[in-house]
Amino acid sequence: MMECQTNEKMHTECSSDEVIVRDYSPSDFPGLYRLLSTVYQSTVTKAELECHYVAPEKEILLAFRDTQLVGCAFLSYNTDYIRRSHTVFVTYVAVDESVRHCGIGRILFSEIEKRARSRGCTAVELTSADSRTVAHAFYQALNFTKKKTTVFIKELG
Repeated sequence: MMECQTNEKMHTECSSDEVIVRDYSPSDFPGLYRLLSTVYQSTVTKAELECHYVAPEKEILLAFRDTQLVGCAFLSYNTDYIRRSHTVFVTYVAVDESVRHCGIGRILFSEIEKRARSRGCTAVELTSADSRTVAHAFYQALNFTKKKTTVFIKELG
């Protein structure tokens, strides 16, 4: 096993062959809440999560190392009838800081691609803030390409 290291901090030993990815179930909420609150400062309730993110066109994937939840990905399947494409949009992806750079993200994205192909998707899409350069390098290492797109948002206060 290798020792994982990020930002000069030592992390727990990990091996990606110990990781299992599976679908979210209601009993997973406490661990998922801890991960989302740490990574995204989320305060989502179980009811909100299950109402808005558990649906036929959506999936929540969870990555476990032994019994510890170490990663997640939120997927939304979309069909564009104008440009005739079927894609999966990754709305959120998170890996516990203690096991980053140990292959958890790669395993999650491998499962995302497998599921997308099984649903006939032609692409996996995601957005990422300009400041997240480490994440961008990771996505590029997974063969994602940066598109020439500008996102416009009008805040409604």
